[in-house]
Amino acid sequence: MNLNIKGKTAIIGGSSKGLGKACAVALAREGVNIVLLARDEEQLLRTKKEIEALGVEVLALSGDMASEGDNRRFIDETIRKFGRIDILVNNSGGPKPGTFRDISDDDLDNAYHSVLKYNIRMIRGCLPHMEKNGWGRIINITSITVKEPAPNMVLSNIFRAAVVSFAKTISKELIGKGISINNVAPGYFKTDRVTQLMKVRSEVEGISMNEYELKAIQDFPNRRYMDPQELGDLVCYLCSENAKSITGTTIQVDGGLISGIL
Repeated sequence: MNLNIKGKTAIIGGSSKGLGKACAVALAREGVNIVLLARDEEQLLRTKKEIEALGVEVLALSGDMASEGDNRRFIDETIRKFGRIDILVNNSGGPKPGTFRDISDDDLDNAYHSVLKYNIRMIRGCLPHMEKNGWGRIINITSITVKEPAPNMVLSNIFRAAVVSFAKTISKELIGKGISINNVAPGYFKTDRVTQLMKVRSEVEGISMNEYELKAIQDFPNRRYMDPQELGDLVCYLCSENAKSITGTTIQVDGGLISGIL
């Protein structure tokens, strides 16, 4: 299938590894030029070389997703190098896990800035460039907690659900300008984030991480942690010309885990 996005430019948050990197790889395979964003400069450079080998141009920018100044710099440097922004994939590290009794005011502020405010700022900054060309794709990587809140992930429940609400709110306005906005809600992929959460839960239950992992996958309908590239391929499709009528949606990639109808 020809997705008709060759030569476009994508900014991808948290893309030095994990789900963000999987999105970058999938888009690069379709000929999209990539802007990688992450904190770890050394890992960024390794990922940059990997993706350049796919035959596209890559700009790697180190910075903090929660920083207003860095958000502005990401956009300015993208325009300076490529002269356009066509695709924005918002993806940042998950907030601190815990119940509502565990979180402090600082935890609350950090989650707000790194998840909700980061998404809004990046969208607001990229939209004028998409509107200028009459074409754009915005994808927010959220979590299955937007479909079914988890008791030990209260900050994720709050702010990722707010991202979904914001996307739905603006989707009708944007589609008339040739711009779609969608959310992808990952289930359990074997990433650093999931490893962190498994460590917390294994400590709570007093068992090893290996024991907790074996226990956890028994509750998964597909009996496995998923490959990040499965999510990357969906994001790539949603960024394509073929998906131009899909907007305001939240699609989970969860191996059948969530039981809700919507």
